[in-house]
Amino acid sequence: MRIVVSTLGIPTYKISEYLVKLIQPTLNKNQTRLRNSRSFVQAANHWNITPDEVQVSYDVINLYPSIPVREATDIVMGMLAEDDDLQTRTKLTLDEIRKLINLCLENCYYLWNDNIHVLEDSGPIGLALMVVMAEAFQQYHEHNALASAKREGLTIKSFKRYVDDSHARVPTDDQAESFLRTLNAQSTHLKYTMEKEVNGVLNFLDMTIINNGSGKYAFKVFRKDAITNVQVKPNSGHDPKILKGIFIGFLNRAYAICSGEYLNAEIQFLTEIFSENGYKKEHLLSIITEFNKNRDNAQRKQEDSKPIVSLPWIPGLSPKLRKVYRNAGYKAVFRSNANLQRILTKKNKSTLPPYSNPGVYKVDCSCGKSYIGETGLKMSTRLSQHMNTIEKGQWEKSGLAEHAKNCHGQFSWNETKTLKIDANRFSRKVREAIEIQFHQTAPRNGGLNQDDGQYVTTPFWKPLLRRVSQLQYNGFLHKTN
Repeated sequence: MRIVVSTLGIPTYKISEYLVKLIQPTLNKNQTRLRNSRSFVQAANHWNITPDEVQVSYDVINLYPSIPVREATDIVMGMLAEDDDLQTRTKLTLDEIRKLINLCLENCYYLWNDNIHVLEDSGPIGLALMVVMAEAFQQYHEHNALASAKREGLTIKSFKRYVDDSHARVPTDDQAESFLRTLNAQSTHLKYTMEKEVNGVLNFLDMTIINNGSGKYAFKVFRKDAITNVQVKPNSGHDPKILKGIFIGFLNRAYAICSGEYLNAEIQFLTEIFSENGYKKEHLLSIITEFNKNRDNAQRKQEDSKPIVSLPWIPGLSPKLRKVYRNAGYKAVFRSNANLQRILTKKNKSTLPPYSNPGVYKVDCSCGKSYIGETGLKMSTRLSQHMNTIEKGQWEKSGLAEHAKNCHGQFSWNETKTLKIDANRFSRKVREAIEIQFHQTAPRNGGLNQDDGQYVTTPFWKPLLRRVSQLQYNGFLHKTN
């Protein structure tokens, strides 16, 4: 048994909410994590399912009470340290984030019989922060388990998890058992159980997954035997739109999960259940008809690939042109005519001073060497920072400053080349790494950069970029994008 502690209104409740928003994007990058049943179906539809493979479900016993807070905190901090996007979400340092986590979880206490009790190394069930801590703890250990399984020669064809329930595909029953032992060997705090398919059929989440030997899974909705089939009654004190929305929600789930051969049976089942709860069958059928019509319209809009024609708006004529173009297979869109401001400023558009944008840049030294950099500031601001570090003798601040310490050449600040204007940090980092390889400014090439950049580190790109650089040098290419 476990005490369930209500955390509503506690002093750290809002801090916990903030930490969840801070940590969750890092956990969302995990490839094994499922958002819902729909995401599993979408992923599984791309798999090639062999008739003899085995599907199993692994379930964690008592997940939230089993999570050791201190170890989970270390794991979360390690994940955040490797997340390059963290700085875009907060100005807090890693040490400050750790202090906030400890503030929320270090002491889990509750009042019982007028006495205060403390749960050692365990967080309160009901606090949102414990959800992300448990997710991180599982991600870390399942990653190690998959790596260990690979070293042991096990073949895990796929592994997907929703909270504490996982789905895996393996070649044989023996490998399923072996992987279960591997999972349980990762941490004494996580205890997994396993459920195997029966004749190719496995219940997972709210789905029944069927391997019928066709190369793809078939799906239908799974309901436990204890289901009561009781729904909100139509004579309840709810807005009719809410009652309609409940039925539509079940229809959405049916279309998201069920394979074609099971869809009609599911819709018929829903109609019967809601009829038993007092809804008029004719009304339910009309909702189904309307739902299918709206769904078809939405799909039609997605499939609409008509070319677009942009025209100026001419009163009286434009509506007629729209009809003509529609009949010809084009979509006509109309723009407003030029106003007085646009007419007067057409030939006098203001331009920003040089280096007024964030992006990727290249600085050349008269000695023949170059430096590639990126900045989220204005490039002029970043260049001024480079010049200040050199003037102050802060040689360790950048590759430019380090080079200036021992080189008698001069940097061509006024001839700095803008390679890419980009306000997005991730794409700037990628572009910087590509430009470092393309211009060969990395340390091993004798360039001024101190590393190869943070991204695009696979060796595949290096000979390709070297070849492009040679072609450009030889005059075959005049510019690069």
